[in-house]
Amino acid sequence: MVRVEHEDRTRITCVENFVVLVVCEGAFDGWYRGQVRTHVAGSLKLKEPGEVHRDLRVHAPFTLQGAAFAPDLMAAAADAMGVRGAFQFKTHSFAPGERATQLAFAMHEALVREGASELERATHVAETLSEIVSVSSPSRTQASRPVRRARAFLQEALAEKVSLDDLANYAGLDKFHLVRAFRSEVGLPPYEYLTYLRVSRARELLLRGALVAEAAQAVGFYDESQLHRHFRRIVGMPPGAYAKGFISSERTRQYRPRRAGAGGVSSAHDRSRSH
Repeated sequence: MVRVEHEDRTRITCVENFVVLVVCEGAFDGWYRGQVRTHVAGSLKLKEPGEVHRDLRVHAPFTLQGAAFAPDLMAAAADAMGVRGAFQFKTHSFAPGERATQLAFAMHEALVREGASELERATHVAETLSEIVSVSSPSRTQASRPVRRARAFLQEALAEKVSLDDLANYAGLDKFHLVRAFRSEVGLPPYEYLTYLRVSRARELLLRGALVAEAAQAVGFYDESQLHRHFRRIVGMPPGAYAKGFISSERTRQYRPRRAGAGGVSSAHDRSRSH
């Protein structure tokens, strides 16, 4: 990982790995393979090993964040996506708003965020690389059965530490195709799907009387604060408030005032209905 902030000078760079760069702010003109492109905030820039990139003009001080990937990982992604021979990027930049750009920004956010799980980070990496590579080779794999197996694996391994490699091995599909198919069919990437499963199970445990810390541990969150963060985001309230609200409503239901009969005494019919 590398980050350059508020750069106002032109540079010439040559890298040893494949690099996925996001432009966080600013704008500059860059030369690469005889072509000049303007890179603006919100865009994606790609670099290949041994290739020279030359900045020509800085329009506004720019901030970049880059992630470098070893050639063997890119070769694995290319092979999985059906690209044969030595891999090269077909295009070296993506505009703001394009899918590859959105995935790259999400990947960079996860890579630097403290507390992001290994599964989340690996999923973002695989999704981003497969999207970039798929420009050369669109995925044609039928993944319904692997996705079903992956979902079943996550449901069974709810409280365990899950790696993307383990998930892909169980599903019987390489991780590059799996993360694309999973998001397409499920609507969420695997790590987020697992988070929703964990919060759902935590809700059940809280309704049964478990403490928040007990529920967090039981469903595989690192600690109570992690459950609190995801629970509030998904459910709309903290887990403690959710549990207290349920207990309060149960007490109201179980101990609601009963309609009195003649003389202020509940009738037999009233008593039987209240129970």
